[in-house]
Amino acid sequence: MIPFVRRADGVHLVLSSGEREVLTSLTEQLQQVLAGDLSADPVATRMFPDAYPDDDAASAEFRRWTQSDLLTQKTSNAAVVHEWLTGVRDGGFSPTDEQAWLRCLTDLRLTIAERLGITDAASEEASYRAEAGVGLRDVYDWVGYVQEHLVGTITGR
Repeated sequence: MIPFVRRADGVHLVLSSGEREVLTSLTEQLQQVLAGDLSADPVATRMFPDAYPDDDAASAEFRRWTQSDLLTQKTSNAAVVHEWLTGVRDGGFSPTDEQAWLRCLTDLRLTIAERLGITDAASEEASYRAEAGVGLRDVYDWVGYVQEHLVGTITGR
């Protein structure tokens, strides 16, 4: 599977239809998370971490001034990716599209990592032993591969 190729007019999406369906579903789920009650979802802590972990008041103030803009950007990134996956957009990615893809893929990995309980290298290693067969851990690795391939395609590696 080669998710992206570089052509004269930019980076192009070349995922298979099955891969597009999986990534479309993940992106739709991310959009649901972002549109939901983030105060009740532990994934919000991963996507909007405390700027000042030792100072609740400063963290609350920072969040008050930044979370709305961050949420808007994350929602926009997911919408851009969804449009590419569903054929609303086609051709070569603009630099803005490239950044939206990279950021959305990061948010997908953060969301999946939270669901898997991956918080550090030890819990990541433990997640390999915890799942049997194809599961969420495999999806986490695959999204990482897609992200890595996009970075390589953008940078020409």
